[in-house]
Amino acid sequence: MSWRRYIRWIKWPWRWVFDQRERKDYIAQAFSRGIAAIIGSKSMVRQTWAGNGTLDGASDIAILVTWDAKGRVHDFLIEHMRALKAAGRTVILVSNSPKFPDDQVERARPHCTLIAWRHNRGYDFGAYRDGILLVPDYDALNSVIFINDSIYGPFQPLRPLMKKANAAKADVWGMTDSWDTRWHLQSYFLLFHKPALQNAKVREMWARWNHVQSKSWVINKLEIGLTGKLETAGLACAALFPYRNAVTKFADTVRGQEILTDENLAKPHRVLLERMLELADAGAPMNPCHFFWDQLIADGFPYLKREVLTQNPIGMPRLYEWSDVVAETGHYDPEIIVRHLRAISKNRVV
Repeated sequence: MSWRRYIRWIKWPWRWVFDQRERKDYIAQAFSRGIAAIIGSKSMVRQTWAGNGTLDGASDIAILVTWDAKGRVHDFLIEHMRALKAAGRTVILVSNSPKFPDDQVERARPHCTLIAWRHNRGYDFGAYRDGILLVPDYDALNSVIFINDSIYGPFQPLRPLMKKANAAKADVWGMTDSWDTRWHLQSYFLLFHKPALQNAKVREMWARWNHVQSKSWVINKLEIGLTGKLETAGLACAALFPYRNAVTKFADTVRGQEILTDENLAKPHRVLLERMLELADAGAPMNPCHFFWDQLIADGFPYLKREVLTQNPIGMPRLYEWSDVVAETGHYDPEIIVRHLRAISKNRVV
């Protein structure tokens, strides 16, 4: 019997127990949860470095999570830290990277108050949780932004948006929301105000945290499920750029300006717009950061999801015009993004 037949015998058992398949790998999720329970709730941070400033007395924090295969601190990340500081945030940079060279630590130091390097268990949410444990006086916190490096920007000053996302209107804010599976705030940016930070269920969540190493479990229970848990705990959640506003504006614009009747409209663009209108009319959820990225930026949304440029998941036509859209904001140099894309992109011209 050839070795290929042996591989076929073990392929399916291995897949069901160890593999990670989006949302439906229930056995693998259970196995990962079991491992996480054994490891317990200890922090995965393996080393920290002091940056510029102090966490003593800090009340408004930003925990910025990054991952890079080579542990690089790219220019777009430095620009993000600068913008968060300009918005009055004390920045903690948490790296989930497999390596973190000394020269990259030194690049980050001037732009944040604390740097932490951790084992990448629990992914971004695990880093959010371990980051909050690094704050010396949790009870002194007024608000915390949990944010990751899956976005480029900000293309607008953040301080006015932070004023808009005030605690009088909601306890937890996201930049955007999604109706995929169930309504939730998208997790690349979450702002927790003091009522949320001091909520008994939230504090219990930090204390009993297990770093589950399953992407599908994180998607189901945290990226999608966290907002529902927060609302069940009595916390009000809201998005600065609500999906329903974005999809309504899109549909009204396309129909009101009769864009589909424009003879100069390229066929791929027409097909996509028609499909988007069909989805909008059917009430089928679309990812706003993918489908409405340019409309959102024009409306003051400060970010662009990296995967729009690195993957173009929906096949957006004329995506090469992204730099013009960013440049028109007047607050961000598109070359910062170009430099990062040159460093990471393969077989794509962006």
